[in-house]
Amino acid sequence: MFENIGWIVEGKLREGKKEEFRTLMEEIVAQTSTEEGTLNYQYYLSDDGDVMVYERFANAQAAHTHIDTWDRFAERWVAAAEPTRMMHLGELPQDLRDRHAELSPLWLRPFGGFQRQA
Repeated sequence: MFENIGWIVEGKLREGKKEEFRTLMEEIVAQTSTEEGTLNYQYYLSDDGDVMVYERFANAQAAHTHIDTWDRFAERWVAAAEPTRMMHLGELPQDLRDRHAELSPLWLRPFGGFQRQA
């Protein structure tokens, strides 16, 4: 049904941390843009400081590569924004799901729809 896997991370900016978070986001986006197999890495922000990150990968290996990148930025990300929810999207293998266990993600498996190639 769907070949790609991914996740959504939601968070809330900490008071006074918007510019620090923006700078960090730009660093992570620049690094992530060099990862082969990362198909989407998109940040969204509400006026009230709600953060959503949509991440989609060609396969599990690409997702592992991205988590290795993320690990270098994680401490600074959490200092600027509190993670509030995570959702795994697709048929993620257990070893990949285990890497996010601390966030207790909701696992959503494919149910219906379609996927286009760009």
